[in-house]
Amino acid sequence: MDEEMEAIQKNKTWRLTDRPANRRVLTSKWVYKVKNEVDKNGNNTTRHKARLCFMGNRQIKELDFNETFAPVAKFSTIRCILAMAAANEWELHQMDVKTAFLNGDLDEEVYMEQPDGYVDPTYLDKVCRLLQALYGLKQAPKMWYAKLDDFLKSQGFDNIDPDACLYLLMDDDEIIIVLVYVDDLLLLASSLAAIYKIKDALHKRFEMKDLGEVKVILGLDIKRDKALGTLKLSQGKYAAQVLEKFWMAECNPIETPLEVGLQLGKANESDDALPYREAVGSLMYLMVGTRPDLAFAIGKLSRFVSCYGK
Repeated sequence: MDEEMEAIQKNKTWRLTDRPANRRVLTSKWVYKVKNEVDKNGNNTTRHKARLCFMGNRQIKELDFNETFAPVAKFSTIRCILAMAAANEWELHQMDVKTAFLNGDLDEEVYMEQPDGYVDPTYLDKVCRLLQALYGLKQAPKMWYAKLDDFLKSQGFDNIDPDACLYLLMDDDEIIIVLVYVDDLLLLASSLAAIYKIKDALHKRFEMKDLGEVKVILGLDIKRDKALGTLKLSQGKYAAQVLEKFWMAECNPIETPLEVGLQLGKANESDDALPYREAVGSLMYLMVGTRPDLAFAIGKLSRFVSCYGK
């Protein structure tokens, strides 16, 4: 929690001010998570993380926020970039932006109560006027994307259509590609020197975590053999988590994703006690990532998300 508050203060996320008479003052909450990560040396690490989140669910459109849309990289683009790295024997690294959303500049006038555990005893009656975006704000992703987009373009990068999160820089016969998925950055370059060049620029502008050569991104496990020129993707860990979540960890495997000739019918009334929509969505992420063989089965199951039964 102290680390999170230190980052907030360093970014000058808010300033204390008198409670406004004609504006709503919303609240925040602390969210805790244990994260299993892979460091730059390929070792599995466990990190306890605290995040101060604004209660954005209470924001009102056109009063507390306007635009909220922010793009993310497409899975097809990610696979294409990985294929280019394997085919051309290019360097492929990964970086993570620390407290990314705290970097976004806030346009709207938004107020928040002082966070639990960190109320300034000298100014007990004052509230926080947000100057920068905070996690939980509906407009935070948009503000962060705009800040990163401006920075990359100032470094000479251009967007590559049709993916708004793919950036290309060609400089002195060097090629550098940056792929953005919120706060995860995939860096592809034709040489190690080019990789270090963009890493240095990012480190100077943002608080970054260097994860070294890419091992895992968005739940995709990546195994690369440079000698053979191969790069393999898998989601075994994610698939195991899905099976565990829906009580099928001990199920028997079958050769086809869908029973041959299976006929499904609409139910008159959906059974809300069954996590059907959640299960289909979880499998859809697996399909989009690395398992296109599930596409037909999931397409068929998706027809019944509003009329499913036992």
